[in-house]
Amino acid sequence: MSNTLMKTIDDDEFSISVKNLTKSFKNQKVIENLNLNIHAKEIHGIIGRNGAEKTTLIESIVGFNEIDQGEIRLLNFDSSINREELMKHIGIQPQVANLLPRQTVNETIYLFSSFYKETMEPKEIMELLELTEISAKRVKDLSVGQKQRLLVALALIGNPSLIILDEPTTGIDPQIRQLIWNVLRGIRNEGCTIVLTTHYMEEAEKLCDRISILHDKKIIVSGTPKEIINTHRKKTSDSLEDVFLYLTGSNLRKEVD
Repeated sequence: MSNTLMKTIDDDEFSISVKNLTKSFKNQKVIENLNLNIHAKEIHGIIGRNGAEKTTLIESIVGFNEIDQGEIRLLNFDSSINREELMKHIGIQPQVANLLPRQTVNETIYLFSSFYKETMEPKEIMELLELTEISAKRVKDLSVGQKQRLLVALALIGNPSLIILDEPTTGIDPQIRQLIWNVLRGIRNEGCTIVLTTHYMEEAEKLCDRISILHDKKIIVSGTPKEIINTHRKKTSDSLEDVFLYLTGSNLRKEVD
């Protein structure tokens, strides 16, 4: 996981720094004056209720959405100025990816590896995510778990310094979730920064070094899971899920929950 951009990021610096980010759709603000700092070489989880605009935040950070205002720095570079260079060092796994349905797993991974100068070996990434046995299977025939593993593999194939994953373990079996967790921990230990959105409290608590809670258009709290629990709990037995409910409310919202 070494490249020239990675050398500019020290442990005490930020891989992502977002200041006063505002984003609107149809003149309605969905993110407003949001601030977020993500340390280098950590797994950082962004959690929030359904409809909290976690995906919008991720897409705004990487430049898929045009923002109304704000400053975004990725890997110590202004993302608006250095976007083309930055994207060579960032791996992204969206919730929905438009892969070629008739391509095999093997063909898809080799295709994506051709987009980068420095890549992980396709065979290595397939072994890492246990895709070797299904390498001849077409994308359209993959199960949910198989497709999620493929999407994570494609985010890693470019040997990035920063990896951004949008709900990478939604709808998959615990065994596959544990596999993906272990892969992400290994990548983090090699010096990579990983950002993921999730609505699984267990995932946020067990996998992430630090988390941020997105609510009401802003990041309302950031810290380690333990710090957030200890600061906001009402009972000594409270879990992260209990604290999350205290901070974001427990009422169901029509057409969202």
